[in-house]
Amino acid sequence: MNATYIAPTSTRIAAFTAAILASTVVLGATVLGMQPAGQGADLQVVALERVVVTAPTVN
Repeated sequence: MNATYIAPTSTRIAAFTAAILASTVVLGATVLGMQPAGQGADLQVVALERVVVTAPTVN
């Protein structure tokens, strides 16, 4: 039995649109979840030490 089925163009467009919408929702929720909560203009500044890495000499 050789059964082939090709979805109509409107179904393909609807599936593509739903995939884009779902991706946007997931990405937006991820970005919003990563935002600091309860901190307005009171952001802390973190100063890091300067680290210098040098390779050892090889003879």
